[in-house]
Amino acid sequence: MFQPTDISLPHLRAGVHEALKLWSKPNDDTSPLSHLYLFHQAGQTRSANARRLTNDLLLQALTTMEDRYDAFLADLLRRRFLENTPVAAVANEKNIAEATAHKKQRQAIEQLADILAGQERLARQAVITALEQRLNLPAPTDLFGVNAYLKRVGDALLSPEPAWLVAIEGLGGIGKTALANAVIRRVALTHHFQQIAWVSAKQQEFWPGLGLQLTVQPALDSETLIDNLLAQLGEESPEMVSPQQKMALLTERLKAQPHLVVIDNLETIVDFESLLPLLARLANPSKFLLTSRVMPPQAGLASIRLTELSRADSFDLLRHEAGLHHMTSLAEASDEQLGRIYQVVGGHPLALKLVIGQLHSLPLSQVLDSLRQAQGKKVDDLYTFIYWQAWSVLAESSRQLLLVMPLVQNGTIDQLATTAQLTMGDLHDALAQLITLSLLEVSGTIDQRRYRIHRLTETFLLNEVVKWPKTP
Repeated sequence: MFQPTDISLPHLRAGVHEALKLWSKPNDDTSPLSHLYLFHQAGQTRSANARRLTNDLLLQALTTMEDRYDAFLADLLRRRFLENTPVAAVANEKNIAEATAHKKQRQAIEQLADILAGQERLARQAVITALEQRLNLPAPTDLFGVNAYLKRVGDALLSPEPAWLVAIEGLGGIGKTALANAVIRRVALTHHFQQIAWVSAKQQEFWPGLGLQLTVQPALDSETLIDNLLAQLGEESPEMVSPQQKMALLTERLKAQPHLVVIDNLETIVDFESLLPLLARLANPSKFLLTSRVMPPQAGLASIRLTELSRADSFDLLRHEAGLHHMTSLAEASDEQLGRIYQVVGGHPLALKLVIGQLHSLPLSQVLDSLRQAQGKKVDDLYTFIYWQAWSVLAESSRQLLLVMPLVQNGTIDQLATTAQLTMGDLHDALAQLITLSLLEVSGTIDQRRYRIHRLTETFLLNEVVKWPKTP
């Protein structure tokens, strides 16, 4: 079953205690520490039963405790559990009361669990960092009201049975990409898939001087997908290899071991129908996770539809985002006040974030009065209205930067400066304003930040702003 990634210290401490008590018991295939990534990582590198893997983890942590933290407590655990010495005998050896020995044992188990938790976090972070860098993933975001969806999608992907194609569908801005992003970060810690790939379908192209270029072709054709996957999976083929040979190479790779392929923003039925025969050939045991606004019913496809956030989850998101933006009055607002936002915007996560961005410079009453003009419209129209409201308050440098973002998605600050032709001072001001208004997403490492815009922001720019008549 799909396991959450959070490390619960009380749960881990109980598991460590149980594992210590089982140290000398007959081998079996279960472990109180089987929920740890460290446990599964060890199982990938060598062949051993669950008891041996568990004992090795405990021994490594004990050695760390002895060398870096508290040799007395480490030796107490060794005597009590590894050598199976009664607590009274250990108390006598240590020249302490038996009650003190019990207390020290609890302290030692807690410290051992803390050490394991630290090692677990480092191991997990190494995997996630490598995944982020290899796939240029969107930055992880705090999600609300998605626990049930996380489990459903995760269980569907980790099941050894069909469906081989799993789809997350829902309205634009509802959180499909964010959910897929969260799922694969958890799936990556299970060792279920040999490797993970992520491909984004791009619906339109924007070229300086030409504007928005529409196309009747599928956003992602089979040849492009195959080339992209071969490159991501480390199977780059010589340029002279034929499409048939590339297909054979990719098929062999995906059939030999289960892989997970995410295809994000597969928005139209034309896109899906053009790729379905290819995906059917490549799947099993590999699986494909698709995100789309509309997914036509297909045999062998498990479709999971995201809906709006509930009122309570919307309030949680609003208060959380307000806290991130240091908007104390909004973070501490009453349910009645937040209910005014929910009544107008509904439970659309991106729309709620964009509204918070506007509240930096405008009073709530004015923002809501403007938004009421969009009530009753389609969700896409609501987003367009909100974006125009945000556009109207942008400084010229911020507009200039936002307009070039479709050209430098996931770009570095140097790439943004070159493309937008802004000085570093103006660029920093523009970045600050766009981030404040929730129009720009930031990811990457502390040494190299990367910037991108949401798909709906890009759609707004390409469909609305590039056609906006410029003043003389």
